[in-house]
Amino acid sequence: MGCGSSNNRDVTDPDGNVENEDEIFRELYGEKMIYDKRTDTYIPEKDYVPEEGEKAGACKPFTGAIVEPAKHPPHNPSVPDENFELEYVYGYRTYDCRQNLYFTANGKVTYCVASLGVILDPQTNTQRFFASGHSTKSNAKRYHDNDIVCLAISPDRRFAATGQVGARPLMNIWDTETGEFKCKFEVSQKNTRAISCCAWSVDAKYIACVDRSDQYNVYVVDAATGKLIQTDPNKNQQVADIAWSKRAGDYTFATCGAKNIGFRTVGGKLRKGTGHGAQSFAALAYDDKGTCYAGAFTGKIYVFAGSATSKNVAAHKGSVFTMCWSDNKLFTGGADYNIMIFDNSLKQISKIPVGSGPRSLDVNDDTILVGLRNGSICYVSQSQKQISQYLMKSHHDGEIWGLDITEDGDVITTGDDNKVMLWSPKERKNKDTGVINEKAGPKIKYGASSMTNFPDNQCARAVAINPKTGDVALGLNDGQVQIRDVGSLSTVKKTMKAAERWIEAVAYSPNGEYLAVGTHNSTIVVYTTDTYNQKGVLKGNSAAIISLDWSKDSSYIRTVSLSYEYLFYTVSNMKQDTSGASNTKGVEWATQTCKFGWSVQGVFEGDPDFSQVNGVGMSSNEKLIVTGNDYSAVSIFRNPCLNNSKSKKLYGHSEHVVRVKFGLDDQYIFSVGGQDKTLMQWKKC
Repeated sequence: MGCGSSNNRDVTDPDGNVENEDEIFRELYGEKMIYDKRTDTYIPEKDYVPEEGEKAGACKPFTGAIVEPAKHPPHNPSVPDENFELEYVYGYRTYDCRQNLYFTANGKVTYCVASLGVILDPQTNTQRFFASGHSTKSNAKRYHDNDIVCLAISPDRRFAATGQVGARPLMNIWDTETGEFKCKFEVSQKNTRAISCCAWSVDAKYIACVDRSDQYNVYVVDAATGKLIQTDPNKNQQVADIAWSKRAGDYTFATCGAKNIGFRTVGGKLRKGTGHGAQSFAALAYDDKGTCYAGAFTGKIYVFAGSATSKNVAAHKGSVFTMCWSDNKLFTGGADYNIMIFDNSLKQISKIPVGSGPRSLDVNDDTILVGLRNGSICYVSQSQKQISQYLMKSHHDGEIWGLDITEDGDVITTGDDNKVMLWSPKERKNKDTGVINEKAGPKIKYGASSMTNFPDNQCARAVAINPKTGDVALGLNDGQVQIRDVGSLSTVKKTMKAAERWIEAVAYSPNGEYLAVGTHNSTIVVYTTDTYNQKGVLKGNSAAIISLDWSKDSSYIRTVSLSYEYLFYTVSNMKQDTSGASNTKGVEWATQTCKFGWSVQGVFEGDPDFSQVNGVGMSSNEKLIVTGNDYSAVSIFRNPCLNNSKSKKLYGHSEHVVRVKFGLDDQYIFSVGGQDKTLMQWKKC
């Protein structure tokens, strides 16, 4: 999705955890960023202004290479008959969210990721969803159509409230057993950016929430109807958390953030917290007596009786990021990777190391449900003082781009978080994870634009599996290629330097003898797989290579560049075939990742800005074509897809869908959502 200067910062921690105040602010107040393809940078949504005539059209150098193949199915422009439903999502939003993971009334677990509320049954490892769906052009209802950035559960744990990003953001209330919609609250003011945190009153009568406008407005909403009860600006002070008193009949709630903490009641005015010396706070919790506990950036816990500080105690080395009150105990999670447990006098009971920064805590008897900064969801045993079970592992920083499928049907993904991950769709779990590079390297001049904390040598946006040997090739953001084995992702067998810029496309030839690497140096480097020495370098493109396909007989390569060139190469002589479009009329292709070509002319659905389609795939039976686009949709077409073809759309992602693939005998579609950091598994039904 563009080449240019990198936005990477120095890395202080392999899990993306942070300790200095600037990084704490980024974690707490992370806002929606828009990727601007004109400048190859991320811009805060509030500052993004589309260029006049931005979608007026794009240059079309590929049109001369559009030639009808000798063999293809008959054209049928209608919506495909096949239906796919979201079966499972691998991901958990943690990088800018906290306290968004809870036990439900019936023993399940609920949390948010992308534009979905997820209901996970740990016993069966199955999921239900709030807000996912599929549609034809008439469009099914999408309750959330952007990133969900907060989730709160009702006191009886039967309902959840979720708030999303948007110019006029909304908060939905839904059933945590069925995923059924109950009601919603929509902010009436423009440019409020997000509902960034929310909480239920002790009797579930009200929900309080906060937007991300310059005023940081605080709202109280009727939980049964979504009707607005009151609104109050927070005096332009950032809000990181919100919590209600747990004392019966008490409608007091608190907000906290950068150098502020305040207290309100329904119908009352703001009372500023006093006695804390202008501390910045990241987390709040109340006990059942109406006492408020606030976790500070310094790692201390401040106790407020009314609006005044009564005491403070040291809890963590680094910021307190999450807190909860349960069973007459206070549970806290901090930047030191520890969960601390205190009694009601704030005497420490226990300290439990968990290996990454806790971002969410909930408690049921001996079990603590924990969401970690590294994208994991786990159970922690209070009595054993350790993690007892992982419910989810996932990508957690920057973007996820790399996607391929093994001969056995397992899925492999890579991203900007120093991870290569192997998934079992049948078991619905992570099977293996490899670290891309143990040691952080320097920034490079032309790395991929990303919001990640990791440097370019710890990020990989392309992955491919050799169908004959099981070798796994990773294309790194610093221009290196790593070779690993699918049976042991932690072991690097070979490293090659393919380019000075980042790598967006890698693919093995069907016969397993060659590896083609498409670089942002505008070249395709071809290696022989017996030694991984270079066979040669293919030139002719004027811009970065964004996709490439091999012919089934391994004799041809076709490519698409960022300048929308659609070029063909013969592998035997390592030359561009300037008549390749005509010369390959009778050639069958092993894959269809190139978004230009006769069979995929209609995937843009009338949008003259061809950059909106990011990933393309074709089913193995060549009946269907799938795409991922900038509008967070996975679109399914009949093959061939010509200019009047209609699609069926699958919704669940909240960001640009960058890669899509069919798998498991075309019974599944797999998609990765770039900045939403999720792998989604869609099952044919």
